[in-house]
Amino acid sequence: IVELRAAIDRALAAGAAEPVWRWTPSPGLRERLDQVRAALPASWPQLDALALWALQSIDDEDELEGIAPSLRDAVAAAVPVEDAARLDDEIVLARWRWLDERTAGLIRARPDRGRTEQVDRILLHRGFGFLIFAGVMFLLFASLFAGADPAIGLVERSFGWLGDRVRDGLGAGLLTDFLVDGVINGVGSVLVFLPQILLLFFFIGLLEDCGYMARVAYLMDRLMKAMNLHGRAFVPMLSGFACAIPAVLATRTMERRRDRLLTMMVVPLMTCSARLPVYSLIIGALFPTAAFGLSTKSLLLSAMYLFSVVTALVAAFVLSRTVKPLKARRLPFVIELPPYRLPRLRDVARMMWEKTSAFLREAGTVILACTIVLWALLSFPRHLPSSAPDYDAQIAAAPTSEARIELEHQKEGDLRRHSYAGRLGRALEPAIAPLGFDWKIGVGIIGAFAAREVFVSTMGVVYSVGADVDEESQPLRDAMRAAKRPDGRPVYTPLVGLSLMVFFALACQCMSTLAVVRRETGGLGWPMFLFAYMTTLAWVMSFLVFQLGSLLGY
Repeated sequence: IVELRAAIDRALAAGAAEPVWRWTPSPGLRERLDQVRAALPASWPQLDALALWALQSIDDEDELEGIAPSLRDAVAAAVPVEDAARLDDEIVLARWRWLDERTAGLIRARPDRGRTEQVDRILLHRGFGFLIFAGVMFLLFASLFAGADPAIGLVERSFGWLGDRVRDGLGAGLLTDFLVDGVINGVGSVLVFLPQILLLFFFIGLLEDCGYMARVAYLMDRLMKAMNLHGRAFVPMLSGFACAIPAVLATRTMERRRDRLLTMMVVPLMTCSARLPVYSLIIGALFPTAAFGLSTKSLLLSAMYLFSVVTALVAAFVLSRTVKPLKARRLPFVIELPPYRLPRLRDVARMMWEKTSAFLREAGTVILACTIVLWALLSFPRHLPSSAPDYDAQIAAAPTSEARIELEHQKEGDLRRHSYAGRLGRALEPAIAPLGFDWKIGVGIIGAFAAREVFVSTMGVVYSVGADVDEESQPLRDAMRAAKRPDGRPVYTPLVGLSLMVFFALACQCMSTLAVVRRETGGLGWPMFLFAYMTTLAWVMSFLVFQLGSLLGY
């Protein structure tokens, strides 16, 4: 630095001529330069160069020190946030035009294109490139679900078996419930994500190491740019179809904090696999099996996937223009396209280990703690009011095992209704009634904070069907169809089902995602903002769906 300053001083003392423009700015750019130049001291040399640097470098997210407030104000006035990307493009295009003029007739294209360039002509083609990418992503997610589902089932069965052994060994009691429903299920709710996380990062690692992922980012930059998202944001958003947790972790590939934050704020809107059991239960219970000659389930699931994509893109567009930390200019997307090569499995395995261990270390502890808290809310108090039936005596006198099981389910349902979570569900009922929901749905929503699919088992308990139900359970579907409001109207109608699906599509019903966002952002501010804006959005959209549908007579 000392030598550089000395050289600058010598050049100034010698009266070196100020360089002239090597390329001609457009009239619009010239006007912006003059506007910023007026905020610079007239005695400074090379004012045009300094003004150009200020236009491209100063924004709300820079960490530059010593910049005069008047200069910052001049740049902000000359370059509104929404014009920043166009200005950068204008500068780049002006320079390239100048280069094209100077090199015309001097540069010849190589007749023998390299293998990488030949492949890029196909993979980066505006038509074929997108089709190939869609095929690659289809294979990736088909392999992800096909490969992860057996492992997820194995994890669930293993922890279910462990819970049964503990329950058989210790017998009924508070300690048993805490160990099985709190600790064992809590650890299981952490480890059940591992197969998807490991496989997802394995496939992403392969695509990155072979050089294709850089091409994907370049290919998708135009769509992402329209929504003020970074070109690399497409991969985390696509990962969100599997699970938001690895999707949030995948934002680490973006260099700038603003880009990472904006992407984190929208990836939970993508339809993850945990929402599918909820959708399947609602569709199977409340909608006909076919419509227009097609499967209703396929139509509605496709609509929910499309709805999530559109909502995420619109949310990114709105957040980038309304939330100050997310409003910084979108920098020009520059990426090096590496040559194609065979992936190195050692590097892929190292990346898988680093990301998985970070998830277990940082997010896993929070998920476990929250699971135990939710268990406590659903389990206490452990006694029924005096007005409740004497279930113990009825169970002891039951003539058959089927009757005993039914009475045990009824007792469990009553305990849930009088638990702290049940009371909270009743307290929430005035807030969710305009959406078409009753307090039982409120209890299911509270239970779904552990994981969205827990909504199904929670509803099984609330309706005295039992916790060992899934989305295909016919008794649970029958109980939902038979549920009545105090005035005799059915609780569940297709309109209520649609409102509930919209709510689950938009609400941040996943404490695991919030835990990972907290870990990635280093504080509680952004997780709280994520929860608040998604919950508000879910309430407003569900309100519109239910109220407009009711006005139309559905």
